[in-house]
Amino acid sequence: HLRDPRSDSAYEMRLCGHKQEVCGLRWSFDERSMLASGGNDNKLLVWDVKKHARPFHTFADHTAAVKAIAWSPHQHGLLASGGGTAGRG
Repeated sequence: HLRDPRSDSAYEMRLCGHKQEVCGLRWSFDERSMLASGGNDNKLLVWDVKKHARPFHTFADHTAAVKAIAWSPHQHGLLASGGGTAGRG
């Protein structure tokens, strides 16, 4: 759910896409309506919250939970993601 604490409504928008818990969220620096979410379902979803209540892009090539998400502050639209269930040395 997207919530605005200034509003009387319970939430502004409900985003439905992940099948398991969400592990991370990150807003884009340059596209203020773009939100990336990573989940325990091994998916990285990109939302344009001004236009869609469904994911704008879905990336399903991770083999573990997507816990780290970062938009590049230097290159427009560049998104990095990573994660996993256990750290290795």
